[in-house]
Amino acid sequence: MNDSPTLHDPDETRRPEERRVDQQRRVTALLANLWDAAPAWRRRLEGSNVSPADFGTPDVLTRLTPVAKSDLAALQVEDPPFGGFFIGDLSASSRIFMSPGPIYDAQLGTTDIGGFARGLRAGGLTRGDIVLNTFAYHLTPAGHAFESGALSLGCVVVPAGTGNTEQQARLLKDLPVTGYMGTPSFLGMLVERADWRFKTACVAAEKLTEDERAVLESRGGHVSQLYGTADLGYIAGECEARAGMHLTEDKVIEILDPATGQPVPEGEIGQVAVTTFSPTYPFVRLTTGDLTRVVSSEVCECGRTSARIAGVLGRVGPGVKVRGMFVYEHHVRAALSRHGLGVGRLVIRRVAGQDTLTLEIVEPLSEEQQGDLLRTLRDEIKLRAEIEIVPEVDAETPQLVDAREIWQA
Repeated sequence: MNDSPTLHDPDETRRPEERRVDQQRRVTALLANLWDAAPAWRRRLEGSNVSPADFGTPDVLTRLTPVAKSDLAALQVEDPPFGGFFIGDLSASSRIFMSPGPIYDAQLGTTDIGGFARGLRAGGLTRGDIVLNTFAYHLTPAGHAFESGALSLGCVVVPAGTGNTEQQARLLKDLPVTGYMGTPSFLGMLVERADWRFKTACVAAEKLTEDERAVLESRGGHVSQLYGTADLGYIAGECEARAGMHLTEDKVIEILDPATGQPVPEGEIGQVAVTTFSPTYPFVRLTTGDLTRVVSSEVCECGRTSARIAGVLGRVGPGVKVRGMFVYEHHVRAALSRHGLGVGRLVIRRVAGQDTLTLEIVEPLSEEQQGDLLRTLRDEIKLRAEIEIVPEVDAETPQLVDAREIWQA
């Protein structure tokens, strides 16, 4: 049914061959621009034995060595602030963000930053919805990206940000809010405290099981999942059919073998790699570290013709995603070191649908010292944790432990 009210534009219903030709055209133009204007990208092209004569060939992307998101922080340290990947004048950007890593991101323009409007519309948001946006606005891009997408659809946005749960619960009693953008765990807290019945919720940054979705929808309306990252923007999202997450139209998304960097056969699990077409800060085959698989390339009942993925099935690489933020072991090590502590570990667990962070240490610190340590850790990872004094922490074990059992194949 091609007249679905959640369709964003005609590109979502084009023939796969038309999509492939268009993407090839855009990749050719992108590589030509990078060769001329971005020395760091040109070096990477040359390192993959790719020259301008190759730009128009169908397999050109598969010849390029992927860039790991987990390497961005080091690359930016070597060539600040953007690893040599930025094109043009930095003053042309509208915002500059710093995500945990630290990783700097530059964004151009103010309308539909990151392309999230397509996913929000597929999820059910529409003109006139009053939407509570609970993603962070401070330094990280999620809050602004989701807000700009919703505004471009004609929604009214309440820029709540993270935290202040009681204040947000009060707000929901006073305002006729119909929509929600944020993590599913925070949505669960709000519907409990505010006795709020939402119409549409677009959730991201955490895994949502079908059982958890059913609980949320028993308290409100439709819940849809979106997938994206700070550096790449919107990647995929669910439509009303809930038969996988549709890949977005304005990027090239591949599912790669983590060992070889080559595309895996359809249906097999691999890591997500994305090529973007920003005129100032593009990426070519940036791997997110997230594992997924294509569940279908058939036309969806909603009318969209893009391939659909299963969502995030796990992780490769050193980063762990918690409430939309990437946490790395060096964050924990730096926080402990700043307070003269060599041994300790941060354990991430899933308790009653909520991600919890516990910093386990052996030193019997005073309450004041513990507070200082937690503030330092929060500065590193942009997330709250609690401290637990334990009898021992094996110095040989990792200092970051993900003990959640939330990934599903």
